[in-house]
Amino acid sequence: MTSTREITESDSRATRLQALEVQVCQARDDLAYAAANADIGYALSTTEQLATLLQHTLQELACLAGEVSPR
Repeated sequence: MTSTREITESDSRATRLQALEVQVCQARDDLAYAAANADIGYALSTTEQLATLLQHTLQELACLAGEVSPR
């Protein structure tokens, strides 16, 4: 996966979500590359990275939902 900017706690939620979007798109492209080249190892590694990125994205969205509509 291509090197991307590190996400920090001091970043705004919007900035973190934008950075995650870029990283998810890169992982998607990397996965397509791995599939096109039948590189199983790279595909597995990229799938693991994508799962982690999606988990972080869901956490950010859950926090945002709590901020927008507190219970």
